[in-house]
Amino acid sequence: GGGLVEQRPVLHAVAALGGAEGASRVAVDDGHMPRNRQVGATGTWVTARVYLAVGISGAIQHLQGIGACDKVVAVNRDAGCDMIKRADLSVIGDSTEILRALIRLAEAHRNGAARDAA
Repeated sequence: GGGLVEQRPVLHAVAALGGAEGASRVAVDDGHMPRNRQVGATGTWVTARVYLAVGISGAIQHLQGIGACDKVVAVNRDAGCDMIKRADLSVIGDSTEILRALIRLAEAHRNGAARDAA
């Protein structure tokens, strides 16, 4: 399945990290994201330096769609799911809490970098 976290933290994280959002087929089929944002063998093939998979179980079609990514970071409650097995770095826990912490760190880093440059 493509377990979704609430949309705000995901979209906020995308903005804070300077990324683009995508979704599993399940999330697209459930109407949470437009079809052109579906990642996988039947959707978009992603080429990225870092792919952040939040709540994605790792169906084979999705894994095929991220095959060209350099590094995969997976956030999931299920330590045994296929996405965690594929990931270069895994974080096991509540994705909303983890995303909020990641956003705080990214914003603090950006603010610190801006201060250091001034």
